[in-house]
Amino acid sequence: MATYKTPIVALLEYGLVAAILFHALNGLRVIAVDFWAKGARYQKQMLWTVVAIWVVLMLGAIYPVLGHAAREVFGS
Repeated sequence: MATYKTPIVALLEYGLVAAILFHALNGLRVIAVDFWAKGARYQKQMLWTVVAIWVVLMLGAIYPVLGHAAREVFGS
């Protein structure tokens, strides 16, 4: 299991979390565009809202996901 505790794998894991989270949030946006009568009109605003929420959540995920990698590289 030590293979999966390297900083490179932690960085790849963070990228995977980023991709999955954006995919999920964008899917909710697409559902809103499809099922809301005014969805197409507000598509651009919803995209930027999704991006803003994604950035906030990814900033919050930095320590839990990359904390071990930072301690490994820079010491305790």
